Amino acid sequence: MIQKVFTNEFFLTASEVNAQREMPLSRLVTTLIDTATCHANLIGIGFERMIREGISWVLSRLTIDMPEVPTVNRAYRLSTWVESTSRLFSERDFEMTDAESGRVIMRAHSTWMAVNMTTRRPGDLTPIWDGLDIVTDRCFEGEKGGKLMPVTNPEREHSYRFAVSDIDVNRHVTTRRYIDLITDMWTLDHYEAMRPSRFEVAFKHEAHYDEEAHVVSAPHEGSPEISDVAIEVNSTPCCLARIRFETR
Repeated sequence: MIQKVFTNEFFLTASEVNAQREMPLSRLVTTLIDTATCHANLIGIGFERMIREGISWVLSRLTIDMPEVPTVNRAYRLSTWVESTSRLFSERDFEMTDAESGRVIMRAHSTWMAVNMTTRRPGDLTPIWDGLDIVTDRCFEGEKGGKLMPVTNPEREHSYRFAVSDIDVNRHVTTRRYIDLITDMWTLDHYEAMRPSRFEVAFKHEAHYDEEAHVVSAPHEGSPEISDVAIEVNSTPCCLARIRFETR
């Protein structure tokens, strides 16, 4: 029988946290991706199955709500399940709890698409779903993301040239690097006073080795707590994001 809900328990070590002794957003996102990968392999829709069709999974959209932030030297349980499937997309949800108390630490909703490894165009997922019963009726209790828009009047900006360590197995820039570029838009003092409580990101276009990225941010509709961020290469948006901070 297919395991429709997969749970991964992990212990957050000092090497995985930031200056505030908390799990940084980039580490959280890579943990979500790694857990989704483990579940995909387990239910027969992982890398080996996808590559036989000449396609590969790509994260398209992610929304994270964090009632709390995972902190160092604690154990957590991260569960994931497939919410829906279609010819071009699949939705996957996540929930993280404190392993000791059972409190919900984080909820996330993600949208994945397939990319043809030869054409780099969207791939057809129909043969992947054939004969599989993997969608669960478990409901997502969080709030899914809204529309993300380009930044038109940036208040912060900086540039970065993608290096070898920024490139993944699909030969484009890693999700981790995008997230780090976004969170680095604010100072250490800002993070001492504030913490991310909600994060939305949409990936629009591939970026590659040795390309120069332009990162810009501005308050969302004038809000002091919410900012919009865009990462552009040659004036083309590669990544759009929205981040909400709350006072510690």
